[in-house]
Parts: sequence; C-alpha cells; structure tokens
Amino acid sequence: MMLISRCLHLILTDIITPSCLHHLLLEFLGTALFLSASLSGVLMLPAAGLDQPTNQSAPFAAQSGLVPVLPECPLQVVLVFGLSVAMAAVCVGGGVHLNPAVTIAMALTLRLHLWRAVLYVIGQLLGGVASAALMLVLTGDVTPALNQVSAGVWLHQAVVVEMLVTLQLVLVVMATTDVPLPAVVPPLLVGLAVSLGHLVAVSSTGCGMNPARSFGPAVIALDFTDHWVFWAGPGLGACLAALLNDLLLRPRWHRPGDWWAELKRLHVLSEKQQQVALSHLQ
Repeated sequence: MMLISRCLHLILTDIITPSCLHHLLLEFLGTALFLSASLSGVLMLPAAGLDQPTNQSAPFAAQSGLVPVLPECPLQVVLVFGLSVAMAAVCVGGGVHLNPAVTIAMALTLRLHLWRAVLYVIGQLLGGVASAALMLVLTGDVTPALNQVSAGVWLHQAVVVEMLVTLQLVLVVMATTDVPLPAVVPPLLVGLAVSLGHLVAVSSTGCGMNPARSFGPAVIALDFTDHWVFWAGPGLGACLAALLNDLLLRPRWHRPGDWWAELKRLHVLSEKQQQVALSHLQ
C-alpha cells in the first residue's frame, strides 16, 4: 500500500506541474482549432435562397443562412483537413499530438508517461466536442459531420481501412519525431499524411483516422452508430505503427527485455524516487 501511495503521489505531483497542464491546454486548443477549421471548411455553405437574418441574436442555421452540407468534391475535404492540421500544429507548436492515436503510439513506445497520455487524450476529446458544439451553434446540425461507414462496406473492412490510414499517419509522425528536421517541415508532412488518408478512406468511412474527430460530433449529435469502428481502427493502426517504427524501421530495442527494462525505468520508482515520495508524504 505504501508503494501504491508513493506512486500516486508522484503521478499527481507530475500532473499538476505547469509543464503538464500547459501541454494539456495545448492539446485541447490545438484539437479544437484543427477540427473547427476543418469541419467548418467542408460543411458550412450559405443556404441558397435564404434572406438575411432578421434576428441577429439567434445563432442557428435557419436564421444565419449557414447550412451543413457535405461537399460534392472529395478533394475539398482532402485539402481542408490536411491544411487544417498543419495550421494547428504550427500555431500551437509542432510537439502537439492532436490525435489520440498518436498519443497511444507515443505512450506504447515509451516516449510519454502513461498518465500524461491519458490527460492528453482527454484534452483532445474535449477539443473535438468543443469544435462540434461550435458547428452546432453555426449551422444547427452536426449530423453531416458524423463519421459513418458507407453503405455496402462491411464493418471489418471499415476497421481495416481506418487502421491502414492511421498506420501511415502515425508512422509519419514518429519519423518526424525521430529524424531532425526544420521546425516547419513536420507539420507539413503530417498534413500531407492526413490528406493522403482522406484520399483513401473518405468514400468508405468518411476517414476518421482520429478518434477525437469522430467523438466530438457523435457526442453532440448523440449518435454512436458503429462508433467503435473509429476507435478500433485507429487504435490498431497506432499500435502497429509503434511496433514497426521501434522494432523494424528505426530499431530501439533488440529483444522484449529491452522494452521491459525501459518501461520500468520510465514508470517504476527508483529507490531515490521512493525516498523523495516518502519525504513528501511524511
């Protein structure tokens, strides 16, 4: 029990540090900015034939003249999502994840403490909900923003598609993390990977590739039909990308024992850390 209390104390001590809270805020703001720009860019169109609003205080589409309409050209979706994620990464800093799948991969490869990963995912999901709520205010309906499996596509096929597009995205993110590059290059490469994913998957699943992007509209619309697909696919893709990157493409470990030893160094208290935790508890 003492060891557990010491671990909890150190975790809480790390969580409430300005650095951790700052990164949590960046994940929320970055995800909200990215998804607000991308969803509004592809869904908001002026309603043809509507007069100018007579009641300026009412924020919804029937009075504002904005309606949520899916674009006929998928290239618009491809460009908007790719440019939006690059813009958000540049604005809030290239170190942000903006995607729970990326955070899962970073935690699995021991680049991030598990408790920080949980906080980052919470911030990303809240950012997704905030962006969907903004869409609701602007257009009155977020249903067109829902990720849905297209008719004729089996659920297992949708999972595989989501897994593959997330795999290539996370591999690009991890490559830009491991390889020294000019600061402006990683956001652009990630934006290209997001655009590529949408080219592949937008017609079959709407291209989730990011559970926060799928979660926000689902919460606001209270529609979780086949929502698990947009967690299972990206989650599997993130895990596979982590394994490929650290075991094959840019090996960090040569045997499972190396990973286990680094895991213990990252998460298990050393004797000195135990003494520090105990001194705080006394």
